Formats: sequence, structure tokens, C-alpha cells
Amino acid sequence: MAGMTVPEIIAALTPYTGHFPRAAVEAAMAQREEVTPHLLRALEEAAKAPKKFAPQEYMLHMFASYLLAQFRDKRAYRPLTEILAAPGDTADELFGDTITERMDNILASVYDGDPEPIKRLIEGEDVDEFVRGSAVETFMVLTHTGQMPRQEVVDYYRELFRGKLRRENHQVWNALACAVADLPAPELVEDLRQAFKDDLVDLSYAHLATLERDALVPFEKKDDWKREKLTSLVSDAVTEMSWWAAFDADDRPKRSVSHEELIEPGLPLFPIERDELADPAPETSPGAGIRLGPKIGRNDPCPCGSGKKYKKCCLGR
Repeated sequence: MAGMTVPEIIAALTPYTGHFPRAAVEAAMAQREEVTPHLLRALEEAAKAPKKFAPQEYMLHMFASYLLAQFRDKRAYRPLTEILAAPGDTADELFGDTITERMDNILASVYDGDPEPIKRLIEGEDVDEFVRGSAVETFMVLTHTGQMPRQEVVDYYRELFRGKLRRENHQVWNALACAVADLPAPELVEDLRQAFKDDLVDLSYAHLATLERDALVPFEKKDDWKREKLTSLVSDAVTEMSWWAAFDADDRPKRSVSHEELIEPGLPLFPIERDELADPAPETSPGAGIRLGPKIGRNDPCPCGSGKKYKKCCLGR
């Protein structure tokens, strides 16, 4: 790890090989000052021509996003939001499930104090719908990590409900509806009810009664996984990325298992090592950048037989 030069690190992080380049990621973390300009340049170049970097075999922008988020480098904020603002499926092709799983935490990790780029993502009608939803959620992370006053977020959400968003069923409305419950913002429940009355929220995504109930639950009493998701910033790129199903199982770390976790009688009652592929980390794990195990890709045909992409059909169901 320590012996890798910066050019070697960048070369190892650029292609998708099916294996997690642990040594290169750890070397980048160890040589933060030297590698950061190269990571920033990668995001800046991708921001200039995002479609050019969309092929799946390119990964440098992804590693750059996680590493710069870990470094809390605010210079990554502008190019990252510019990439995410690319029209059509480009952002999805570049970031995949990271958009819905972790992009809100990445953006909050590099936030430079100006909310306008995130607002442009939310309000941009040609922006990928899941990017728009993740941008809505970013404001909750900013609030719960102390970077933005809660009232400022509530006021902006109210503006979205009352005119800043086109009033048609869309993923951004699904995210906004859930944000009322997750922030929580009970003062916006009437706006939430109107959104449901106007059929703006997908009923397969959320139920009004559930959201109304959850909006009355104080944040400190929310489920642990919800509080962890909305209060965490990126802290370790290896932990964040090495679990991904996109990487070979041999690259994933093993963890100790205590005897309390063993359910088969007669097994030894002492810690053992087991491969996480056989028992994947739960989706609520803060390191889950991409869901583990068998899954349907957001760009795969929907299994319902509609002929649409999964992300455009039954993803929220």
C-alpha cells in the first residue's frame, strides 16, 4: 500500500475490474494531500462531459466521490452536483445504486454551505428522478449533521409543496412526502395530505396514514437505522465500498461471529470467521453503497412484464 505512487493509485482506481482495489484506496487515504488534486480533476473532467464517462468500465469518478467525501473536501461539491445534473440516464449510468443508497450522505459530506446546487437538482425537470429524490433527502442529512437549520429545510420543503415542483406524480414527490415523516416536519402534514389528494405520491411507495403517524414521532425516537442514515457522513471509503455486490466476494472483509449468532446445535461456541457473501450485511449498514445479494438492476427490464425499466416501473413497490 505505502509503496504505491500517485499515478499507480489513479491507474488502479480508474477501470472496473470486478475486484475491489483495496490497496489503491488505502494508499489514496494514506496519501491524501498528494492524491486529492487528481481526484478533484477526475470529477471536474466528468462534470464537463458526463456522458463521455458513463461506460460501466470507468470507476474513477466513483472512487473520487467517496474519497473526497471522506476527506470532507468542499471543492468536490460543485463538480459532483454538475455531474448529477446531467439530463436523462447519464447520472444513473455513472453512479447506479449509489444515487439512492448513499448520495445524500456524500453530498452532505462535501457541502460547501450553498444550498442552491442541491435545489437545482431537486427542481430540474430533466434531472434523473432518483437524483432529485436523493437531493430532497440531502437536506435532511444536512439538518441532522448540524450544517443547516431545521427551519430552513422546512421552509424550503413548504415551497416545494406549494409551487416549486410541477404537480404530477413523480419520484421527487415520493421523496418529499417521506421527508415530512423522516425529518420529521409535522407542520407540513396538511401539505402532505394535499399532495396525496392530488395523486402526486405513488401509493405503492408510501401510505398517507403511515407518514402522518411518523411525522409525529420525534427524530430521537425514530428507528436506529433511520437515525444512523440521516446523521452519518462518509468516514471510510473502504468500509463504504468494499461490500458492494459489484465486487468479487473474495474482496469483501470477513467479520467475527459470536456464539450467540450461531443457530445450529453442536457448533463451537467461540468466535469464527465467515464470509459476508453467505450472510450479507443488512441494507441498513452505513457502509452499504450498493445493495448486496440477488437484486434487480434499476435499468433491467421490470419483472412485472410491463416492458419498462425496473426504475421506471416497480422499484418503489
